[in-house]
Amino acid sequence: MLTSLRFEARIWPLLWRRRLLDYWRFGAKEQLAFGALLALLVLAVAGAIYLAYAYGTRIEPARIEAEERQEARARERAQELECLAENIYFEARGEPLAGQYAVAEVTVNRTHARNFPRTICAVVHEQRWDPLRHRQVADFSWTELGALSPEEGPAWKQARSIASAVYDDLHPALVPGALYYHATSVRPPWARSRRALATIGNHIFYL
Repeated sequence: MLTSLRFEARIWPLLWRRRLLDYWRFGAKEQLAFGALLALLVLAVAGAIYLAYAYGTRIEPARIEAEERQEARARERAQELECLAENIYFEARGEPLAGQYAVAEVTVNRTHARNFPRTICAVVHEQRWDPLRHRQVADFSWTELGALSPEEGPAWKQARSIASAVYDDLHPALVPGALYYHATSVRPPWARSRRALATIGNHIFYL
């Protein structure tokens, strides 16, 4: 009995060692290959997620900045068109269509000329001190009257249409390069030093 137990004590470690070797030879390698493949798939997915995140973190700010610039340009365009349409409306709504286009051209031309502001709204609302009259004066007198609002109707709709066409350069220039105009009923001193370009309706336009 004791001899049998001793024999089993010696043989059992050998049997388990052989079983482990057989498992490694015939089963574990297949399991290992499957595990390695699974690990590779996990690493590939993790790598794709990381690259997408890293790429996204670079692209997202650029996309947001582009959208913000586009929105800023849209707001600026809307403001400029509003100021231009108001100037057409208040300065020339009683003039023929060509006269309204000419007033719009003068307004836009000034944004490209020296000694004038660079935006339409600044051009329209520009004021300066007049030492003779001891007050602020403006080239477009309607702006001296405070905040005015156009009345909804055909005249305002037409002014907005003209503003859009001139702003986007979609209408042939009637007074190319003109920077000044005045009513035919007055003779301002500055007109003597300017070259008259055209008379349209009740306005004379000058370079």
